[in-house]
Amino acid sequence: MNRYLKDNRLQRGQSLFEVVVAIAISALIVTAVVALATNSIQNSSFSRDKTIATNYVQETMEWLKQERDQNSDIFNVKAEFSRSSDVTYCLDSLSWPVVPKSCTSDEVVVGTNFIRELTFPSCADPCPVDIVEAKVTVYWIDSKGVHEVTSSTNLSLK
Repeated sequence: MNRYLKDNRLQRGQSLFEVVVAIAISALIVTAVVALATNSIQNSSFSRDKTIATNYVQETMEWLKQERDQNSDIFNVKAEFSRSSDVTYCLDSLSWPVVPKSCTSDEVVVGTNFIRELTFPSCADPCPVDIVEAKVTVYWIDSKGVHEVTSSTNLSLK
């Protein structure tokens, strides 16, 4: 009978080793789930930001075409600077800045964290007299670094 009581006591509880192993496995599972969720959120944020940046690039291209069509004199002057060297305009809003210059880190599109630049690259001789290249780039910074969306098109001068 003594042996029976001894066996019962051994089978009733779990050993400390089993408890530690169970806690370690649970911690690994929770860590993996948190890491997957974090990665998923970062990817979702990146996709959202890339979509927004792409929309800003498209919006700027449309504005540029509208400027060419409605204000051709101003457009031609702004674009003609680029014949000899690259000319970049910082567009924190869709209006022509007074002077061409690259954006600084605090010159963002109003109400966002995106930086938008319009560049008229210089052309190689012989330059076409009635066509100018326009390149729009939108930058943003997140936890994984600096990202950009760029689009380029050739526009005819009027």
